[in-house]
Amino acid sequence: MFETNEILEKAISKKDLTKKEKFTILHYKGVDREVLKYLIIKLSGLRIKILGDCEGSLFDLMVSGELEGWCWETTESAIVFMNDNDYIERGILKLDEKTPKYYHSWICFIFNGNEYVLDPCLSLLCKKNDYSKIFEVDVKGRVSARRVKEELIRQVTTPKKEENSELDEHIDSLIKKIMGPSYDSYQEDKKGEVTVYSTENVNAPLYRNSAGYKMELEKGKVKQLKVHYYCGDF
Repeated sequence: MFETNEILEKAISKKDLTKKEKFTILHYKGVDREVLKYLIIKLSGLRIKILGDCEGSLFDLMVSGELEGWCWETTESAIVFMNDNDYIERGILKLDEKTPKYYHSWICFIFNGNEYVLDPCLSLLCKKNDYSKIFEVDVKGRVSARRVKEELIRQVTTPKKEENSELDEHIDSLIKKIMGPSYDSYQEDKKGEVTVYSTENVNAPLYRNSAGYKMELEKGKVKQLKVHYYCGDF
């Protein structure tokens, strides 16, 4: 507690904080347990698989730190369960002096008249005002939950035109020879999933996202969503 008070005094005096100190403040301030309960219920229909290594609910993977590095996919997958006027922000955080421009995305939502941030990839749940101040947020793009829902439903439910040219068959044959048995395992792992198409437009519903999705709809709303994260560019 003494250490936390020192960090708070440091923040009040506007001295530079380390990443650990910033996280300590946000964790210390915390949120009411009803906020977390609300989110757990809201996101109960979401299940995430990361590569071939781990699978679980958003909060299971969040607390174990498995979601770090998957911010675009995670925020876009989770926001479809939130209210239409909730939204994703994309922009730059100042984590510390060593990482002054961390490009990232997070979810903003309203609960009982207060605005909060859910940042599953940095394992944070806090008031939006605190998040913005602590990380000196520079917002580059914003998209509503409604737009993401509509685009994701459209892509997952619209049949894709299958092209099976001789060139495609030749490419598949070469890939199998190069990758060996792992290619068939990879294809089996993706079976039944729809890979979405995203853009480099920071205000677009799907941004830098090439995950695979399986979706269950009920009266036009997403009831269950299984998302599978694949390797992106290195």
